[in-house]
Amino acid sequence: MLSFSFFSCRILLGLLLVNVFVIIYWKLLICFPAVPSVTSWGAPIVWEGAFNPEEDYRLHHGRGTVVGLSVFAIGKYLPRYLLPFLLSADRHFMPGLPCVVYVVTDRPSAVPALRLRPGLTLTVLRAPSRKRWQDISMMRMKDLQDLVFPLAKDQVDYMFCMDVDQIFTSRYGAETLGDLVAQLHSGFYLNGRDSYPFEQDPRSAAFLPHEKSHYYYHAATFGGTVPHLVNLTSSCLRGILEDRDRHLEALWHDESHLNRYLALERLPSKILSPEYCWDGRLWLKYHKLRWAKKDYENTRSQ
Repeated sequence: MLSFSFFSCRILLGLLLVNVFVIIYWKLLICFPAVPSVTSWGAPIVWEGAFNPEEDYRLHHGRGTVVGLSVFAIGKYLPRYLLPFLLSADRHFMPGLPCVVYVVTDRPSAVPALRLRPGLTLTVLRAPSRKRWQDISMMRMKDLQDLVFPLAKDQVDYMFCMDVDQIFTSRYGAETLGDLVAQLHSGFYLNGRDSYPFEQDPRSAAFLPHEKSHYYYHAATFGGTVPHLVNLTSSCLRGILEDRDRHLEALWHDESHLNRYLALERLPSKILSPEYCWDGRLWLKYHKLRWAKKDYENTRSQ
């Protein structure tokens, strides 16, 4: 009886270990399903382990590269999200490189006064007030052109435009820099191209047939040099205003227009993996920037 019990325990332990290995293997597949490191047009896709962070840092440090970061903190988003965003950026965004953070807000006096690391400066810019959250999202393309880029063109070499309801969690460094940088949307990363939520109304300026696309990009993070970002935001704004004249609104607002631009007008020169804008749905060993807890019911209400 003792022998049978011992033998049974060994079998159960073996089955348990097999299940553990299966789960780990499955998670690795979910995280890296045949991970591409380069696109069909030659743009690198940045994953942890696919680059040497010190090499990228030394290159840009030697060049004296200055990096900009714009963030919109409008309405209820300011008290809820801005402080943790800035504190995490101070710790993790482009460590060792000089940076300028442009905070675009409708309440400049409410921006917290912070003592930031040497080389990181904060510039606060006043944005017009808008009632609908959709308009706040879409018209940031105009605010970037009117408020941020006129300063940034003389102050920075590269810049990122980001949503405020995110938190940096580890080094977000010089490996991300490029002429035109797009962010893979972690919420749709595992989906097939036919299920990407591109705008499918042919009347909209954001219309994008699935067969013309490569990836689905997240508008919460995009970047590049200022001239490339001027071209991107100009195209998106033009499409948004054309749709408004036709009494239309793209399914995912400015993100729909951004995806059209990056598929049909200018392919990204660099793409960031879901590690660089993580929504928690994918299992990832590393993440550089994650979504903060969303509270749309309150933050998007008047």
